[in-house]
Amino acid sequence: MRYCALPRFVAQAPRYAQAQASGNYIFPRGPKQSILKHMDDEGIAYAELVAEAPGIGLYAETGLHDALKRRYASVPGARLEARIGGKVVDVALPHELVEIQTRSLGSIQEKILHLACIMPVRIVHPVIVEKLIHRMDPVSGEELSLRRYRAKKDIYSVFDELVRASLIVASPNVSMDIALVRVREERVRDGSGSWRRKGDRVLSRELDEVISCRSLNGPLDWIGLIPDALPEPYDSASLGEALAIGADRARKPLYTLARAGLLEAAGSSGRRKRYAVARHLRELESVT
Repeated sequence: MRYCALPRFVAQAPRYAQAQASGNYIFPRGPKQSILKHMDDEGIAYAELVAEAPGIGLYAETGLHDALKRRYASVPGARLEARIGGKVVDVALPHELVEIQTRSLGSIQEKILHLACIMPVRIVHPVIVEKLIHRMDPVSGEELSLRRYRAKKDIYSVFDELVRASLIVASPNVSMDIALVRVREERVRDGSGSWRRKGDRVLSRELDEVISCRSLNGPLDWIGLIPDALPEPYDSASLGEALAIGADRARKPLYTLARAGLLEAAGSSGRRKRYAVARHLRELESVT
């Protein structure tokens, strides 16, 4: 397997340098257009798109996962559970690969970086911000109650996962769709469920509505999650106040973006680290 060249700013990020030295990761070659042209010329990626692997991974899917997968597979030429480069992906489109991941982004990091050497990859990560909870009778199966629950989550909740997957963020051939969703959840109180749910067991979790979706297609989109009006350098306190998420939560996007090479250290304020947009991105912003 051929290793792809690292952009300079990625190579300078601490974890990227460590990963490259160990040989544990395969990195994207460059812009999407050049990869597609390269693969088309050699007849590699497109020849494999027809090689489906039905049933692999389906046993672990939830209704939410399956509904999102079907939406992304609704375009002409889409393939479900396709085998690409020795890996099975949720959806293979003519122009990109789509992987739906409801949680544990760190567990698919190596797979994503491997696939990104072949074709552009889009990760779809749903964030459940609202639930319609249907409580069912364990004997008759009849609905006993319906309750609406609003979770204290937002687009920045994705960084709860990305703190363990910062290699994904700056990879130049990987995009991410963060979907804020409402789900319908059926539960039965039979005592076998979590104590947090008072013994309720979750029977199913289905997509009710995609409330909004934000696409992050490159470094400038990721930096765009930080308010333009926030003066540099900033720390977790100032970012948390600007986003109304608190300093504790604000540490996660700052940490992740810094590990990805998109932010750079800019001193400290007491015990808090301060950050500014990385120099290569400021130059890119001035051009665009």
